[in-house]
Amino acid sequence: MKLYKGIDYLQVSSEDLLEYEKIRDSELLHPTATGMLKDVRVNKFHEYPKSVRHNNHLFPNNYLDIVELQQHDRIRKIARDFKNLLNTNPNEQTVLNFINDNEYYIIIASLFTYYNFGHHEAYLFKEFSLNTQYRADYLLVGKGSGGYEFVFIELESPSNNPFKNKGTELSQYYQNGINQVKSWERFLEQQFSSLQPKFLEAKQRDKNLRSEFINNDSSRRHYIVVAGRRKHYETNSDYTYSIRRQEEKNARIKLLHYDNMIDLTQNLIGKNTY
Repeated sequence: MKLYKGIDYLQVSSEDLLEYEKIRDSELLHPTATGMLKDVRVNKFHEYPKSVRHNNHLFPNNYLDIVELQQHDRIRKIARDFKNLLNTNPNEQTVLNFINDNEYYIIIASLFTYYNFGHHEAYLFKEFSLNTQYRADYLLVGKGSGGYEFVFIELESPSNNPFKNKGTELSQYYQNGINQVKSWERFLEQQFSSLQPKFLEAKQRDKNLRSEFINNDSSRRHYIVVAGRRKHYETNSDYTYSIRRQEEKNARIKLLHYDNMIDLTQNLIGKNTY
């Protein structure tokens, strides 16, 4: 479930630790002071070595580094490359390979925009197996003021129309994803605690899992199905967007198209958190 190739952020090199200690020393505003003043410091998290930024978090190898949100040119390139790919009429597997092979995870992380968590901590798990039968393409785990919450994501074809009958009904390309998500939801309602070993395997050794990763609380689980493009919605927007709202209201499943993710990715440029 590691996101990053050739790197294990559960470990930090001695060189990075030394650099980290130097930065920590420089954070002290009154290094020679005594009493309460001696502990007053400015936070220089953005200057810490990348390995330390990851290692300090609950799931080091799945941490979404907020420092990367300041890489404006890179994010613009990711959004541009993603749009160019989508314009070649790819299938969903091609999209998955594109994101994973290039480590363009900010595309998926941009979906945090729809929620009020992920601002304190943000993590991404790819190809997250619920059991031997069910697997989410991605799982976002975000922390907000109310604790950790979970977003299970299913990608369907961006090239096929997710609507039929002139936009008045869902086609199989959305329906397949919705049915898949409903199967996940039924399973998780009964077996959410069975995911605990996966989280234990990924966590930093000196940190503990909070109750959100163990106790079954359906209000902390959210679901997204992505299919089609904006043009498919615009064929008959009165119906298509109404269908989206109804699915979110009745089944708690957010229906999105791939152009949403292009826009959301671009909107992350320069943000402080997800």
